[in-house]
Amino acid sequence: MMAVYAVLTKARISPFTTKSDFARMAANEIALCASDGLISTRLDETTFSNTWMLTPDGFHVMEEIQNVLSSRH
Repeated sequence: MMAVYAVLTKARISPFTTKSDFARMAANEIALCASDGLISTRLDETTFSNTWMLTPDGFHVMEEIQNVLSSRH
């Protein structure tokens, strides 16, 4: 869960390219997030970029993880 949270946070704060060192390091977690629609390279219906960005669903999941983590303290 922490690795997914790290990917979501990175995509929100500092979107990363598909071939970045971070993308290579976190390839499995990025694949999971992308498959679940939490991050995307889609800008609109017909345009894609080479940068992973947080989706609205990803923002929601990131907030849920933050709530779980903050309730543990």
